Amino acid sequence: MNRKLSSALDTEDLSLTIYNGGFGAVKELRTVNLDGSETELIYADVAQLIETDSLLTEGLVIQEFNYEYDLVGRGKLLQKYLGQEVFLKDRKTGERRRCKLLAAEGETNCVLEDCATREIYVDSRDELILPSLPAGLLVKPALIWKIEPAKTEMIKVSYLSKGFKWQANYVVELAKETLDIVGWAQIENESGTTFPDARIKLIAGDVNRVEDEYADRIISSKLMYSATPAAEEKSFFEYHMYTLHQPTTLKNNQSKQICLLSAAAIPYQKHFEFDQYSEKAEVVIEFANRKAGGLGLPFPKGKVKFYQADDSDGTLEFIGEDELDHTPVDEVIKLRIGNAFDIAFEYMELNHRKIAGFEHFTYEVKINNHRDESADIRFRHHMNGNWEMVSASHDFKQKDGWQVEFSLPVQANAEKKVRFEYKIDIRKEVIIGRG
Repeated sequence: MNRKLSSALDTEDLSLTIYNGGFGAVKELRTVNLDGSETELIYADVAQLIETDSLLTEGLVIQEFNYEYDLVGRGKLLQKYLGQEVFLKDRKTGERRRCKLLAAEGETNCVLEDCATREIYVDSRDELILPSLPAGLLVKPALIWKIEPAKTEMIKVSYLSKGFKWQANYVVELAKETLDIVGWAQIENESGTTFPDARIKLIAGDVNRVEDEYADRIISSKLMYSATPAAEEKSFFEYHMYTLHQPTTLKNNQSKQICLLSAAAIPYQKHFEFDQYSEKAEVVIEFANRKAGGLGLPFPKGKVKFYQADDSDGTLEFIGEDELDHTPVDEVIKLRIGNAFDIAFEYMELNHRKIAGFEHFTYEVKINNHRDESADIRFRHHMNGNWEMVSASHDFKQKDGWQVEFSLPVQANAEKKVRFEYKIDIRKEVIIGRG
């Protein structure tokens, strides 16, 4: 059998496409220089979490392949040498004794027989020396391909691998009426392999995957809002793709941050929300993802952290965070960053009665703004059944078939009351069938 080894040193071009779902696509162009006599190719330096059923190759015909991950380790080496000759080296004198390895339990406990004296050594503290690396053990994971003989200089190989992750993280600084935002892509490589000088693309979107139950068995200072985006965005199929401007090395067990977007002086609104089931009012930040407002960019899902400057010393303080879903252009981004300390409310049911087949409810909502500035208050009321508003002290909007929203300003250090009455039809509808 004529074997040929292909390693990462033979790579001419390398690219990675990493998806939100915890996997990536590896694409390599390697020099192999097959002369037509080879029947087996060892394709080394592949990701340890490779999905072998995703393999694509160009440039040669594969008849059969195996994924070998029986890597070198003390325990495996000792098992390979059971019944064979090894050496014990005295740590003080350097003297070597020829021995036979009789047993190896775990990675430390060994039983050896001295080939000259037939003495048995149990857990000797002398240095154990193995003659050479036995066949069948690999230093790194590899694909072993049985191939049809062919003269080939280059091959292209593509496969999917688990162990790649990327997510968007956003940092926002709130000013009085505007915000500055920087979006970062956090890329993680836990695939078991380093990928040097790789061209990297990131796919934002929910790509459908079929789960395999066996798959996992295979082995504070000033924020820099002047950060320059290091990736170019475009639509791709029904997703969005971010292509890094420059190749980068993605080491195994490394986390890397790449700037995706940066924008300043984005107008925003802040208001306070609650409903009849809330215990406290939430602080909500809203801003439009529109080009006219300074954005107009697709936002991949990710965490958003908010900061605000302390006027007394200028330092930025963390004030809350929320999670953002995939958001296209021209949509409003709405984020809840915490509960308001100085907004209090009391929800009271004033009356509940039945009149002529209708159930009437009367509520009063008392809102107290203890802040030193006006507060934009929004609260929703949920109703069950076929309802109709009878009267309301303030304007409201019907959000859907089951809820209305009141929106009103409450002046600084002031109280405001909202009263409304609605009725629900509780008459039974009788349907008489036609005979």
